[in-house]
Amino acid sequence: MRKIVLLFGLLLSAGVASAQSFGAGDVQINGGLGVSTPGVMVYGSVDVGINDQITVGGELFYRGRNYNSVKYNNIGILATSNYHFNKLIRRLPSNVDLYGGLSLGYYNWSNDYKYDNWDPYYDSGFAVRLQTGGRYFFTENFGVNAELFVEHNSFATGGFKAGVTYRF
Repeated sequence: MRKIVLLFGLLLSAGVASAQSFGAGDVQINGGLGVSTPGVMVYGSVDVGINDQITVGGELFYRGRNYNSVKYNNIGILATSNYHFNKLIRRLPSNVDLYGGLSLGYYNWSNDYKYDNWDPYYDSGFAVRLQTGGRYFFTENFGVNAELFVEHNSFATGGFKAGVTYRF
């Protein structure tokens, strides 16, 4: 048993040692689950490196919630931009990626309420999100991610999401 644990640790540390920070043209695909006041979300996103400190990309997500006996559904599409702090914080290992940024987009809310003259709790429209997060790469291409965010659409809320990352 000790030999298996030692072998696993050796393989994991070899994978960590081979991870590199991203650069211009690198593409990262992220996917996972999140939670916020308006409900549980499923998301997918892509980040493209402009240089070794800035990425731009997009995110698509779905979330749903029951509120006052009304079922709400939300599909959001965001353009994302992030600044990566790895050059500022030089003591970070090369397999850790910390970032913060701004996202702009559109949230489309729908509901199942059937009566007229009713003002829904959530409205579709322009959305702004501030996010901060990090990624930990186990190998050069595969890692995990976690992100905290604050967003504003017809409401202001915060949330957390986590998932996996694959880098091309």
